[in-house]
Amino acid sequence: MIRRTLSTLFPPHTRESGEPPLGPRAERYEAWSGVPNFSRKPRQGALGNCWLMAPMLAIHSVDPSFFEGAVRVSPGAPKALARIFLDGAPAWRSVNMRFPVNERGRFAYATEEGGGPGWPGILEKACAAEFSGSYAWIARGFAKWGFPALSGVSASTRLSLPSPKEITNLLAERRPIVASTHMLSAALSRGRKPGPIPSHHVMAVVGAKPESEEIVLRNPWRPGAWVTVSREEFRRFFLSVDVLDQPLRRAHGPA
Repeated sequence: MIRRTLSTLFPPHTRESGEPPLGPRAERYEAWSGVPNFSRKPRQGALGNCWLMAPMLAIHSVDPSFFEGAVRVSPGAPKALARIFLDGAPAWRSVNMRFPVNERGRFAYATEEGGGPGWPGILEKACAAEFSGSYAWIARGFAKWGFPALSGVSASTRLSLPSPKEITNLLAERRPIVASTHMLSAALSRGRKPGPIPSHHVMAVVGAKPESEEIVLRNPWRPGAWVTVSREEFRRFFLSVDVLDQPLRRAHGPA
C-alpha cells in the first residue's frame, strides 16, 4: 500500500527540478507553505515571460479546472509535482516549495492573483528549470512555445487577426488564444505613457462581442481586469495571435 501511494505521488519518470538561478528583481528564495487555489487566475511577476504567462492565463480562461491536473502538493509539504509537456508528452517534475522574493520579501515572479506563488509559481519554476536552466533565461520567448509546454498541444501564429465571430467560435472549441502587441504602434503605452495595452507584450484573448465588433482581453500583469477594444483597435494594437491547433485536452494528474 505504501509503495503504491509513493509511486502514485512520485511516478518513475519524475525528475527533480532543483532551484534555478535567480533572475532580475529577485534577492533570494523563501519557502511558501500555502495550498494552491486553482480558481485564482495566474499573475505574471517581474519576469518578462509573458510568452508563458499569457498562454497560462488563456488556458485558465477557457478551462479553470485544467491546471488542477497539472500540480500535486499536500499542505505543508516541502515539494510539489508539476506537469509540463515535452514533445507533446507529459513530464512530471518535482519542485521544492521555495520561491524567489525581492528585497522587500515579496514573491517576485508568478503568483496566483491576490495570493502567493501557488500553482502558477510551481509551474513557472518547473518550466524555468526544464527549458532554460534559470529564471533569467526564461524571460524571452514566443507565445507559440508556451502553449505546448503547458498543454501538450501545438499552436500556430496567425498574422491575419481573427474577427470577433471567429474568436467566439475558437474559444467555444476550447482553443485558447493569445495576442502579441505591435511593437511599432503609437497607440501603445511606453515608459511613463499610460495605457491598457503595453508594447512588447502578450495578452490573453478571453472573449468577443460580435454584435458590437469588440474583443475582450486580459493582461497577465493584471489578470482580474478586462480590456475591451474595438476590431479596428485590435488591428492597430496587435501584430499577431497564437491559437491552439486542436481543442484543449481535459488533462489529468499522475495515475
